[in-house]
Amino acid sequence: MILSIDDKKTILKKLGATSDDMDALLEYTANAFSYSPKPSDDEYLTRWTPLLTTAKENGVAFAINQHLVRSDLQIPFNKPEEIEFEIYDSFAGKIPIITASSDTDFESLVLNIVHKGQPYPHIKKQGASFAFGKQNRFIILSHKPYSNLPAESIGLDDAIWRKKSLVLRKFHECAHYYTKQFHGSSQNNLHDELIADFCGMWESFSWYKADYFMKFLHQGRMQIYIENLSPAAAKVVETLAHLASTWIEDWSKSEDFLQLSNIQRIDFLCKKELLTYGG
Repeated sequence: MILSIDDKKTILKKLGATSDDMDALLEYTANAFSYSPKPSDDEYLTRWTPLLTTAKENGVAFAINQHLVRSDLQIPFNKPEEIEFEIYDSFAGKIPIITASSDTDFESLVLNIVHKGQPYPHIKKQGASFAFGKQNRFIILSHKPYSNLPAESIGLDDAIWRKKSLVLRKFHECAHYYTKQFHGSSQNNLHDELIADFCGMWESFSWYKADYFMKFLHQGRMQIYIENLSPAAAKVVETLAHLASTWIEDWSKSEDFLQLSNIQRIDFLCKKELLTYGG
């Protein structure tokens, strides 16, 4: 369903948008996804061969410092023996994944590899990082509870929740990789996060719950996705998040949903305009 500008304004007004925020919300809710499949290009993976060779001889942490980190940003790993590396064959294609069990090691990896030593204000709220460039791409994962949500808040043992969090996070980032590759976009935006959290939650739990998604957002992630919006516009996006996640939960229980593959589900959610998720 393709909405006209008037349709979008009508929906946004029903969600509480005022004329002052209308333009910003129209831009925020515009669909950035466009299906444009390209031949799989794994040539960049050859850049990771030296790291793999060094890791076999001297360990992953040593190899990362030698091949990925600038000489002036070498990482004094807290738990070097628990840094893991794999070329993961995901539904989006092969992608290098680095995993750190120590929160400080994860944060150092993100700051010194992805951000080249520059400060990043959201690092404590972040549990994963997805880097996508012309010549390279990779994912860094932590063992943090997903979205920093305590295990007891969803009735799970901490060890079990951390295991599920790692799976959830891995497939969340692979979803971003897929949409970047095949739909041309991966942003800190509600539409992207709905899709990525759906993929992660489904893989981790074999079901999707709207209240889990809202709990994830309320642990601080929402602030990342609405940081350029006014408080009133942010409230509209939060209302939309609740409606959209409820719609996805209902959809995930339908016969139509069960007939689709994982990739078909992602393609469907990308094509569906954000403002139509409420109904």
